Amino acid sequence: MNRPNSITPKAIYAPKGCNCPIMAHVTENERDDLKRIAQLEMRTLSATARMLMLRGIEQYDQDTLSAE
Repeated sequence: MNRPNSITPKAIYAPKGCNCPIMAHVTENERDDLKRIAQLEMRTLSATARMLMLRGIEQYDQDTLSAE
Protein backbone atom coordinates (compact mmCIF):
# COMPACT_ATOMS: atom_id res chain seq x y z
CA MET A 1 0.00 0.00 0.00
CA ASN A 2 1.43 3.33 -1.04
CA ARG A 3 1.27 6.25 1.31
CA PRO A 4 1.37 9.81 0.06
CA ASN A 5 4.51 11.73 0.90
CA SER A 6 3.38 13.89 3.75
CA ILE A 7 5.04 15.53 6.67
CA THR A 8 3.35 15.50 10.02
CA PRO A 9 2.97 19.10 11.13
CA LYS A 10 5.04 20.11 14.14
CA ALA A 11 3.02 21.12 17.18
CA ILE A 12 3.13 24.84 17.85
CA TYR A 13 3.53 25.56 21.53
CA ALA A 14 3.60 29.34 21.43
CA PRO A 15 2.56 32.00 18.96
CA LYS A 16 5.16 33.40 16.60
CA GLY A 17 7.19 36.08 18.26
CA CYS A 18 7.23 34.38 21.67
CA ASN A 19 10.98 34.25 22.01
CA CYS A 20 11.58 35.90 25.38
CA PRO A 21 11.45 33.24 28.09
CA ILE A 22 10.99 34.15 31.73
CA MET A 23 11.47 32.10 34.86
CA ALA A 24 9.13 32.23 37.81
CA HIS A 25 9.42 30.57 41.17
CA VAL A 26 6.17 29.16 42.54
CA THR A 27 5.22 27.23 45.65
CA GLU A 28 4.31 23.56 45.48
CA ASN A 29 0.64 24.47 46.00
CA GLU A 30 0.76 27.00 43.16
CA ARG A 31 2.39 24.43 40.89
CA ASP A 32 -0.30 21.89 41.80
CA ASP A 33 -2.94 24.48 40.88
CA LEU A 34 -1.14 25.16 37.62
CA LYS A 35 -1.01 21.42 36.82
CA ARG A 36 -4.73 21.07 37.59
CA ILE A 37 -5.63 23.96 35.30
CA ALA A 38 -3.28 22.68 32.57
CA GLN A 39 -5.04 19.30 32.63
CA LEU A 40 -8.47 20.94 32.43
CA GLU A 41 -7.36 23.18 29.56
CA MET A 42 -5.36 20.39 27.87
CA ARG A 43 -2.33 22.67 27.69
CA THR A 44 1.28 22.40 28.71
CA LEU A 45 2.36 23.97 31.99
CA SER A 46 4.14 26.72 30.07
CA ALA A 47 1.12 27.49 27.89
CA THR A 48 -1.13 27.52 30.95
CA ALA A 49 1.21 29.83 32.84
CA ARG A 50 1.33 32.17 29.82
CA MET A 51 -2.46 32.15 29.49
CA LEU A 52 -2.92 32.97 33.17
CA MET A 53 -0.26 35.67 33.03
CA LEU A 54 -1.92 37.32 30.03
CA ARG A 55 -5.31 37.19 31.75
CA GLY A 56 -3.73 38.69 34.86
CA ILE A 57 -2.13 41.50 32.87
CA GLU A 58 -5.46 42.24 31.22
CA GLN A 59 -7.22 42.33 34.60
CA TYR A 60 -4.45 44.48 36.07
CA ASP A 61 -4.75 46.97 33.21
CA GLN A 62 -8.54 47.15 33.63
CA ASP A 63 -8.23 47.68 37.38
CA THR A 64 -5.51 50.30 36.95
CA LEU A 65 -7.44 52.22 34.30
CA SER A 66 -10.65 52.20 36.36
CA ALA A 67 -8.75 53.52 39.41
CA GLU A 68 -7.53 56.60 37.54
